[in-house]
Amino acid sequence: MANFYVSSTGNDNNSGLDASSAFATLERAQEAMRQSAGADTAYLAGGTYHLDAPLHLTSADSGSSFVGMAGQDAVVSGGTPVTGWTQGANGIWSAHVDDAQVLQLTVNGVQQVQSRFPAADPSDPIRGGWLWGQDLPSGSDPSKSLAFNPSDFPAGHAPQVGETVTVFSENGYANDHLTIASIKGNVMTFTTEANYDLGPASRFYVSEKTPDSVGEWSFDSQTHTVLFKAPADFTGEGAVASSDHSLFVVDGAKDVSIKGLTFTDTAAVAGDPATAAIEVHDATGLTVESNHFVNVGVGVVLHGDSSGNLISNNNFEHIWSSAIALTPGTSGNQISNNVIDHSNEAFVQFGSIDMQESAHNQIDHNTITNVPRFGISEVNYDPNLVSGGNVIEYNDIRHSGQQTPDVGAIYLFSHEDPGALGDTIRYNHIVDTGGLNTHDGGFVAGNDMSSGIYLDNLASNAQIYGNFVQGTAFSGILIHGGSNNAIHDNTLLDNAKYGIATIGVDGYTITGNETYENFIQVSKDGSNTIDTDQTNPGLIHNNVYYNPDGAELTVADVSLASFQQRGGDTGSVETTQGGFVDAAHGDYSFTAGSVAQSHGIESAAFGSSGATIAASEPVVDTPVTTPATGETPPATVDPTPPVAVDPAPPVTVEPTTPVAVDPTPPVAETPPVTTEPAPSTVEPPATSPTGSPDVISIPAVVTPPTVPTPVVPSVPATPSDLGSHHVSGGDHGGGSHWLHDVQVRIQDTIDHHQSSHWHWH
Repeated sequence: MANFYVSSTGNDNNSGLDASSAFATLERAQEAMRQSAGADTAYLAGGTYHLDAPLHLTSADSGSSFVGMAGQDAVVSGGTPVTGWTQGANGIWSAHVDDAQVLQLTVNGVQQVQSRFPAADPSDPIRGGWLWGQDLPSGSDPSKSLAFNPSDFPAGHAPQVGETVTVFSENGYANDHLTIASIKGNVMTFTTEANYDLGPASRFYVSEKTPDSVGEWSFDSQTHTVLFKAPADFTGEGAVASSDHSLFVVDGAKDVSIKGLTFTDTAAVAGDPATAAIEVHDATGLTVESNHFVNVGVGVVLHGDSSGNLISNNNFEHIWSSAIALTPGTSGNQISNNVIDHSNEAFVQFGSIDMQESAHNQIDHNTITNVPRFGISEVNYDPNLVSGGNVIEYNDIRHSGQQTPDVGAIYLFSHEDPGALGDTIRYNHIVDTGGLNTHDGGFVAGNDMSSGIYLDNLASNAQIYGNFVQGTAFSGILIHGGSNNAIHDNTLLDNAKYGIATIGVDGYTITGNETYENFIQVSKDGSNTIDTDQTNPGLIHNNVYYNPDGAELTVADVSLASFQQRGGDTGSVETTQGGFVDAAHGDYSFTAGSVAQSHGIESAAFGSSGATIAASEPVVDTPVTTPATGETPPATVDPTPPVAVDPAPPVTVEPTTPVAVDPTPPVAETPPVTTEPAPSTVEPPATSPTGSPDVISIPAVVTPPTVPTPVVPSVPATPSDLGSHHVSGGDHGGGSHWLHDVQVRIQDTIDHHQSSHWHWH
């Protein structure tokens, strides 16, 4: 094994065998490692390494490692530095960029706003700065056309052919960035279809050729000119333009390690994971660890037969789409101990951690905050592909569903396939699953089915236990049409409508959902308990209803006594006492002798969920400078924080306090379910977005000094087939809108207005 060194001040004519003779580029280091034909390591010194094209790692690179040197900040950038600025009138600067497209402009690491009308509203980034669609004339295609009110546009701001419209669909589930092909009257028609139909409940803004607000920029692809209305202190330094390409592409390689690097300055033309900072195909043994991803389109995506890979101890912030995506055919991967904040800023419809037809993965101890839709999502669009059997545990998800309705912090979707493998969802900590609903011309409050844990469209066979869910817009746990789910030992507080709800889907019977030993707070009107379309009420039993306000308790719209007379909820009791260890400081563990504990309900895993790494601090080894033979392995030393790229939030996104917890050494193996990790000392922020009445503000949960270790139930047996499943052409790439394609097939099944719903009257 040999060690090679790379420095931004190096020279590719050097030997690369020590820090004083370092290479200048990653490409030269890769070439040297291939010539060495060993399991070699390239150590990157602090500095910025610009990649105009991806670094491709194939089977010839198996065993290679790319590692940032401790105490330094090695930045891999997909952007082009913008220099030669000229200051013009009205505070607008201009510069030439050779790139064919510019999707993102950052200045000193801070993402700027592409020129738009209406301008972004920094004081209300979620609800401010929008126009609203109008009714389309008869015969118009709502998937490709949007009507607007001409009076909304002042002189000089009317939409023009070729401009981009960023628009949310009528149902609010997704947003699109569409190019105007033609304008007739007050109707814009686009070059491509939206993911869902557009209409009067669609909110939108339009790009403009000339920036007119401070911080806005635009790009003229004909003249290759960037215009930037800069703040007064802009000096022409620090600007970087980004287009759409991956930085590392791992294709067919085994046992590659990528550690301690910062990835930045690459955007996305679509939310589909066609490109990513680290794009992976058919890889095994990959380790992506202790990296920092900021201002990138997608963080890490695994494609094809990728299995047995580890993504851990990374920080992701300000990501255009998913932080981590697993596409069809992937299996047996571990995603652990990552911190993700403000993902899906440009494409809301994907999960922050997103799985599609992906099986037997371990998703644990991740902290996810401030996302527009799903925290962790798993979808099964094709019943012929292996999906499910995933373990989702000990994750901390705060402030999900901030821009869309009908969401789940943890969301499973099955395309009418109740026979898919069930997931284990346990010991997760979920606070504030908001849900933001719209109607014609504006936002509207109301129950939109946004829930902490949401099994949609017949997702079945799950084990859901030991979770803490607080402050949702609809229910703590929602089962939409699914069967044979076990739901027990969950603590469900302050949820707007129900603790647990099961809602039917037309043509299917809900059976086998055993719901027992849950601790459910009753709302002031008494409705927040269990709502069920279950055919066998006897499978609901031994729950504890916490009723501090003394409201009349109902289960499935009847009194608890009436429901028990029908054979349901036997052994369930009501109490006015929570029996919490220290609710004032966020510890909702149950005290000895409490009603919950005497009823056999386990406390949620307070202090054990979420990541235990410090935000924006890669922790890696420092190599020992090797002799010319390059054979001496690196020595392990105590890590020190690098000078990290830590940009302030862009003006279009609400700034938040980063998660800051004590770093611990990375854990490469799946944590045993009988052992808890050390609790973190600082919790994620709990402040709701400004001016969003639909979002519930919940005080931060602070870990107490001493946390009782919960008793962990036995784990359901893992299916024996852990093999990967290759899908030809299964990638989301190629520029196609895979989400739109599948929605064409399943639109009827996801329309909740088609759901049946009945009660035990």
